[in-house]
Amino acid sequence: MERFFKRKVTEPDSANIASNLCLDDINWEEEIKYDPGLRKQIDDYLPNLREMVRRKYLEKELCQPRTCSFPVTNIGGGPRRFIPDWFDEFGSWLEYSESTGRAYYFFCFLFRGKKDGGYDAFVKNGWNGFHRKQRLREHVGDVGGSHYLAMKKCDDLLQTRQHINVAFRGVNESAKRDYMIRLNGSIDVARMEFRDFAAEQNPVLKKATGKGKSENSLLVSPEIQRDIVHCFAKEALHAILEEIGNDVFCLLVDESRDISWKEQMAVVLRYVDKCGIVKERFVGLVHVSETTSAHLKSSIDALFAEINLSLKQVRGQGYDGASNMRGEFNGLQSLIMRENSSAYYVHCFAHQLQLVLVAIVRKHKGVSDFFTKVSILLNVVGGSAKRREMIRDINLKEMSKALGCGQLQTGTGLNQEQSVQRPGDTRWSSHYKSLKSIVDMFSTIMKVLEIVEKDKDWKIRDQASNLREYFLSFDSIFYLHLMLTILGITNTLCLALQRKDHDIVNAINCVRATRCQLDELRREKWEKLIDDVYEFCEKNDIAKLKIEDEYIDPKKRRHKSGITNKHYYQVDCFNDIDWVLQELDSRFNETSSQLLVCSASFSPRDSFCDFNVDKLLSLAKLYPHDFDSGNLRDLSNELGLYIFDVRNDDRFSNIQTIAELSQKMVETRKHDRYPLVYRLLKLVLVLPVATATVERIFSGMKIVKTNLRNRIGDQFMSDCFICYVEKEEMMKVTNESVIRRFMKMQERRFDDN
Repeated sequence: MERFFKRKVTEPDSANIASNLCLDDINWEEEIKYDPGLRKQIDDYLPNLREMVRRKYLEKELCQPRTCSFPVTNIGGGPRRFIPDWFDEFGSWLEYSESTGRAYYFFCFLFRGKKDGGYDAFVKNGWNGFHRKQRLREHVGDVGGSHYLAMKKCDDLLQTRQHINVAFRGVNESAKRDYMIRLNGSIDVARMEFRDFAAEQNPVLKKATGKGKSENSLLVSPEIQRDIVHCFAKEALHAILEEIGNDVFCLLVDESRDISWKEQMAVVLRYVDKCGIVKERFVGLVHVSETTSAHLKSSIDALFAEINLSLKQVRGQGYDGASNMRGEFNGLQSLIMRENSSAYYVHCFAHQLQLVLVAIVRKHKGVSDFFTKVSILLNVVGGSAKRREMIRDINLKEMSKALGCGQLQTGTGLNQEQSVQRPGDTRWSSHYKSLKSIVDMFSTIMKVLEIVEKDKDWKIRDQASNLREYFLSFDSIFYLHLMLTILGITNTLCLALQRKDHDIVNAINCVRATRCQLDELRREKWEKLIDDVYEFCEKNDIAKLKIEDEYIDPKKRRHKSGITNKHYYQVDCFNDIDWVLQELDSRFNETSSQLLVCSASFSPRDSFCDFNVDKLLSLAKLYPHDFDSGNLRDLSNELGLYIFDVRNDDRFSNIQTIAELSQKMVETRKHDRYPLVYRLLKLVLVLPVATATVERIFSGMKIVKTNLRNRIGDQFMSDCFICYVEKEEMMKVTNESVIRRFMKMQERRFDDN
């Protein structure tokens, strides 16, 4: 038979092959556009892709910008423009494109074909008949109309259980129930990271995943887990965006490289929630191929379009001070201010403090040499496990001896094991910990160096000998105590600036208090410092200098200096504090700017003693998008009533910060009584203090993206970071909300086959 009848070879459908290839390779992040004027039409996709595309669009928020500038055009014999209040009436389907300046109909975009009437106006070109609002109501029509049918198709698409393929599959209720149990178990796995243990603790889950169940529908594949994590991230992000709403916020941005050397940009928003609490929330991690200001700006635009936010809502910017971000003409802050003049930039206070301390080290050679020696010392002493073990053993012996002599007290939390603290590259507060550990363990460190001096390697011997000679000198002990005192004062400010709830007025007060402490140290604390140095030298058998003797330069011992030791250390060395004061005044010049000086008038300290109506009105004029001429007149009246009210209200008597003031106003309902005052207060609260929150996100990068998992995708990485950073919001997400979003992502099979 084979000789007479040849088997016919069937060729696969090219359309199906193309669709499958496209489905695997398509980049949904770029394909699904937020702006309706930039979207690819549904009919332009392959038939097998159209349902997936419609689902992707239904997952996203509608493009309904309310704060953008709507252009005015001459239509119907007069100037007309789009009215954002129409979103309140037709919010379920009406969209607006900033790129074309026209309105679009969402349901029609998804299900109206090119041959249907009104396709060009409703879907392709957009509608601009803004003088005839009744056309929107006419478009809705009655039951059975094109709008109703398109809306019904959208609802039907999301109801996966009533799809015809599900009906033909013949899945019984038991299979559906097992599927939902497995899905809940997989969601718990995403929370807890171990499913077998969860199954052992839950007999119902164990039955649904145990023997006799097909492995095709256990919901533990990497794709399923990525979808579940994506749902968690979207739900947490949705809760954050609901808190923001249409209110104003501050934009905090920083960029860093991950383990695979890809530049990642973290975006954090600072805002005031409905309870008057200042919050800083992480909303996304974006991979940027370039770090130019223009590319960073376009990446922020794309992220804002995805999460339905507008740059018009931005009322503050905070970066680390890099030229590509801060640049006056071409930096990111300049590009954003061209689009929104009220998005004021405030340089990160914590970063400026680091620059102050770096400037001291660069200016004074003695201080620079001291920190160089400290770095070498910590590398020699703590560079190997053997020497760290020496430190522990010697420290334990000395502690036992001190306890036996009664020099140390015993008790809970006392006499803990100590180790040398290595300083970080970017945080000078870590140098304070390093110097503190050197002071506490000085005798132990010197004994370790004495042991290392007998090492077989001559390089290590010489290095240890030089270090021991240097740190047993009066000069090094003086710099040790001087820098420990200065860093101790600035460390308090550094820690305060890293708090999420810190407000700009309180930050200014902290900077001023730090400056006063340093000034007091310069004028009145010389005697105390030199006494501490002498006491330390006596305790550790270090030769003390006679303060009135002539100073001898260690590098030029035969040359007469012509000055006394007191003059050298009190004038030439102790004046480092003057340089700190000068750098503080220079770096923190924002504290004298009009924006921050006027903001200080809101301070509630000492019964609102700094309150000034004129300054607050001047502050309001800096925000023309929030206060027009009529609002300014009303604000002047409200401020007079407000200050009289709060000064006579005992509930406001013990408030110290404007963050507490905001919460108290909401608690006492005064934010409704004085809405313009509260609006101005929120503008002050969202001004950035530091970018510590953004930097903490990058600290977790080594946990989420590791050497063993260095090819994680950009979207999955952003989702993981949102879940990792915003744990508080993620823990509020319920399994039911994740299931609803998960089921809408694509069609799911309930059966085990």
